[in-house]
Amino acid sequence: NEGPAVLIRNGRIFITYSGSATDENYCMGVIWADQDADLLDPKSWTKSQKPVFQSDMDNAIYGPGHNSFTVAEDGKTDMLVYHARTYTEIEGDPLWNPDRHTFIKPIKYDADGFPVFGKPSMVD
Repeated sequence: NEGPAVLIRNGRIFITYSGSATDENYCMGVIWADQDADLLDPKSWTKSQKPVFQSDMDNAIYGPGHNSFTVAEDGKTDMLVYHARTYTEIEGDPLWNPDRHTFIKPIKYDADGFPVFGKPSMVD
């Protein structure tokens, strides 16, 4: 696991990270804790049991990860910035392959205040 990014919203601290591989299996997971919890206590944290953002074969975007967060020009909308490939046939070591593209998309939140990253896409 690598590339942690922090998002603090809705009374929680979310830390996303990338893992699983550096090819089309590359994906994003998340751990979270209440904002007022003892963050040094491992029991304060919960880890997603499955990826929260991963390849989307229908949209031909593979291995999304190594993300960060920013806010849109409206000053309100949280944005997910990540890199991914638009193909699966990688020549050589996928870790050293330089043609990952940068993507950005708005983050939505569910009724409980958790980020919903949705699917990678060219247009959201």
